[in-house]
Amino acid sequence: SGVGDDTMFVLSILRDSVRVAPETFDRDLLEVLAEELDKKYANKVLPELGLCICTYDFKDVEDAVIYPSDGAAHHKVVFRMLMFRPFVGEVVVGTIIASNEDGIQVSLDFFDDMFIPSYCLPQPAEYDPRAKLWVWRFDEGEEGGVFTLHEQIRCRVDSITYTSITNTDKGRQATKTSTENSATAAKLTPMQTSSSAPDAEVPLVRQRSTSVDLSADDTSKDPPAMHIKGSVNDDGLGLVIWNWE
Repeated sequence: SGVGDDTMFVLSILRDSVRVAPETFDRDLLEVLAEELDKKYANKVLPELGLCICTYDFKDVEDAVIYPSDGAAHHKVVFRMLMFRPFVGEVVVGTIIASNEDGIQVSLDFFDDMFIPSYCLPQPAEYDPRAKLWVWRFDEGEEGGVFTLHEQIRCRVDSITYTSITNTDKGRQATKTSTENSATAAKLTPMQTSSSAPDAEVPLVRQRSTSVDLSADDTSKDPPAMHIKGSVNDDGLGLVIWNWE
């Protein structure tokens, strides 16, 4: 379910048990429960659900169970968590925060793991190694637009990848689950009917899962728990200052 006009944000129903310390018994219970849940979940990625932002509200709070050895109150709760989870095909606006010969990194304010590969830029595009910027040359080699750092960019979500890392007998394993565009377009699916452009065609999506052995390379960083691949090679996409209208 969408929240407001931002379809990037959804509400997910979660269940958990929350420990309420004795020194907080004099405070509002729901306030304490929300604080404890936010400590646990805020900025955490839940595979398939997205990035947790904050506790939204409570659907059910069971009576407390107090264990003699603890003294704290333990409540089983059902609550709604505000999640950041754009859908594949959604158009978002972010800020360019880095560029290299592979493409452009985009920040969505609180989420920095969005990347636009070079082949998803408007063509012909080339990388200027001195300026460390990508340039779109759309008219006989002239500069059509420079993807300058800190500029706002309008891009489409082409894929979302969730990665979970586990330690096994064989070493550290990363399991990646990706949802991505297929080559064809189709009618809106129920998940996508909250789009601000309900009459637009939305590409079909497909899901695939792969496993990667991380133990072979100790120097590499762990992949992000959530990664978005974007594109700007379509009409109406690109720097906001280009003002396609």
